[in-house]
Amino acid sequence: MNDHSSPADPNVRYFSVPLLQLSAEREFPGNVYLCLNHKMVKYRNRGDKLDAESFNKLVFNHVKIVFIEDSDREAFDKWLAEGNSQDQSEALLIAENPEAGPIIEAIQEQRRAMMDIFESPREDGAIKGAIDTSKRMVTEFLRKPFALSNVQALQKYSKGCVDHSVNVSMLCVFLGLKMGYSHQLILENLALGGLFHDLGKTEVSPNADDSPMTGEDDPAMREHPKLGAELIEKRKEFNNEVRMIIAQHHEYLDGTGYPAGLKGLAVYDLARLVGIANVYDNLISESQAPTMKERVSEALDRLESDFEGKFDPKKLEKVIKILRYSFV
Repeated sequence: MNDHSSPADPNVRYFSVPLLQLSAEREFPGNVYLCLNHKMVKYRNRGDKLDAESFNKLVFNHVKIVFIEDSDREAFDKWLAEGNSQDQSEALLIAENPEAGPIIEAIQEQRRAMMDIFESPREDGAIKGAIDTSKRMVTEFLRKPFALSNVQALQKYSKGCVDHSVNVSMLCVFLGLKMGYSHQLILENLALGGLFHDLGKTEVSPNADDSPMTGEDDPAMREHPKLGAELIEKRKEFNNEVRMIIAQHHEYLDGTGYPAGLKGLAVYDLARLVGIANVYDNLISESQAPTMKERVSEALDRLESDFEGKFDPKKLEKVIKILRYSFV
């Protein structure tokens, strides 16, 4: 609830709109209401915007629908249709900077094909809600100017690297939500850490081995977590927690990881989760199984058999249970 909330007119008729259809940072064509204690209360006025922080507060307070005045139905239908085409902020960026056009278009295409490892989830409202929230949060970050430049660098390095990074980012938020990481800042750290965990690869020679599971054997490639952390160290958009995620996402609890060979409690908590998500998405990409369910099952089996003692055992157990229930 914000400062300009006020009771609604009891004589006005309303219709509902799923919260997840509301586009952040776009002016509403009419008033927006919440239903609190069986009463309609105005949440946003015509012309107001819903920033990402306010949107996420609603999500974390389990708000799933908002309400619109019936007289504004036609205006909102048009507004929603416009939001499903090209985002206004991206159109403005292209107009002001034509060179940004190709990368923005690539991001839009990435959104349309976003997270194929979330294909065919179990019919469960909580799972769908977590997936939708994960996609929404990562999409909002992809709109930020600081993200565009970094994604562009990844795009130039490897299109597959961008796809993988977006997958890992959304998977980290999804797993974080399902594991009880409900604090907004923690989820943002997971989203950013996952999105830019491989940024350091842009500093590695293109001749280095970048294949998902064999690149670990290349000495140059083993430096990419350190290089990525150095790239974002002085950027105000990234806090120290995100830097640690990027620096440590290949560290293992048994000390056999890289680049620093950290062991046990020296590995940052959120980096442990991002590390699992990173390997899982790589295993999904490697799999030759004919269906997504079979690929998920195969990847989870390999996580259990091949990475015992390397990942945080409690986190690994939770991740496997969440993904098996959700997608197998």
